[in-house]
Amino acid sequence: MAIVTGNASKTAQAARVPARSPRVTMDDLSLGERVCLALIDEGVNHGWAIGTELAPASELGRVWSLSRPLTYRALELLTTKDLIRREGRRSGQGRERVMLSCSPTGRRLVRAWLDTPVEHLREVRTELLLKLVLRRRRGDSIESLLSAQQEAFGEHFDVLTTVGPGSEVVDLWRRESARAIRRFLETALTQISPAESTKRLPLMRLSARNQLRARVTSVTHGEVMSTVKTVLPDGQIITAVITKESAIDLDIAPDDEVLVVVKSTEVMLAKP
Repeated sequence: MAIVTGNASKTAQAARVPARSPRVTMDDLSLGERVCLALIDEGVNHGWAIGTELAPASELGRVWSLSRPLTYRALELLTTKDLIRREGRRSGQGRERVMLSCSPTGRRLVRAWLDTPVEHLREVRTELLLKLVLRRRRGDSIESLLSAQQEAFGEHFDVLTTVGPGSEVVDLWRRESARAIRRFLETALTQISPAESTKRLPLMRLSARNQLRARVTSVTHGEVMSTVKTVLPDGQIITAVITKESAIDLDIAPDDEVLVVVKSTEVMLAKP
């Protein structure tokens, strides 16, 4: 007669209980898996159609494309992670299609991902643009994401556009990339709200006569005001203190050519 001890009994019971799958987050998914999951949640429900949506000539493909083999691989991984489900087959023109749908967890992950700004400036060209296109396709507003992205990058913009001039090509690249992204976000928001565009129209003519051409040497942002140091062609240094909002609207950064406008005791800046 075999005798089962208490510990052995517990071990046998534990062996019969299926292990829980680890909780999946968006950080566990590749960009391909994220986009495929979003398309399935949108209603693109079989692999061939998803591959077509991610072809280079498609709307999404203009931003970022994925080959069909890698698309099918992403779908396999999403199935393994219980984020999508196979719901039978449908016959039509050509081969039979396996129909796909999102699991509740998959839907929650997609919606949270589409609402979240990207973390790094380098991700704007791919991940942020993909989110904007996907949101627009499903009828969601893109304004909220653009505004959140602008706020998330605020400190990055301040740091990268405050650095002084230099010959380091990497610093120049980072600064100009940050400026380009800042302009993109501002312009995209302006196009959504045309009434806002009049606020950004620069004054083309000034009544002040003391206008001096200068080059910006440094920009230092405070909470409300910004200090802009410039150098004239003859080497003289002129410092202007303007509102931070004005410095951002003018997109002033080191090495920019500006007009220093002196009126009475005030020093203003204009940028052609």
